[in-house]
Amino acid sequence: MFKKIKEMLEAGKISQEVAQELDNEVSGALKEVRDEAAEWREKYENLNKTYNELANSKNILEAQVKELEAKIEKAKEEGKAELVKELESEKQSKQELMQKLQELEAKSRNLTIENELSKALENYDVIDKEVIKAVLKSNVDLTEDGIKFKVGDTATSLEEGLKKFFEEKPHLLKAKDLKGSGVQGGQVPGGLKKSQMSAAQKAEFIKQHGQEAYLKLED
Repeated sequence: MFKKIKEMLEAGKISQEVAQELDNEVSGALKEVRDEAAEWREKYENLNKTYNELANSKNILEAQVKELEAKIEKAKEEGKAELVKELESEKQSKQELMQKLQELEAKSRNLTIENELSKALENYDVIDKEVIKAVLKSNVDLTEDGIKFKVGDTATSLEEGLKKFFEEKPHLLKAKDLKGSGVQGGQVPGGLKKSQMSAAQKAEFIKQHGQEAYLKLED
């Protein structure tokens, strides 16, 4: 039984039945947190593995294409037109495959970045997660050293980058006191609700009216 619940039980503030129920609820909540953390780790490991495999495959294909180009040049010099034709066809096939791998690599890269960014943003009470992700995505990159937060030529860890970002832009975090909003009735000019606004519209609204007004909008 958790220490605080046990103290309340011993002090007679709660009954044994209530104490057990609370203990079960807390244990269940902790299990959910642990399961979620394990799920994040597994998802990240799988994404990393996929990304690395795609990158390796692409590198192999690039080397094969260069080798084919050298063979084509040699065949041309020797006047072997039929061989040139065969090699050109093989080169085109490998280039098409490489293009598909590049597209898959880009998707895997984006998924890895979004996964890490979403996980890091769980530590902040942001006004709208999707809006903030859209704002931050251009600053987050996947490098050989892992996920980095970049501003210009400066790169730091994602955690350090987010901390500095929110210190400079606290209006993107939820305020404790939501009084004094400039928008009345929970409506956006034009009648749009939060659920109907794009990430760009949300970001622009926050820029013009402030996060307090945004939080008062209808969902």
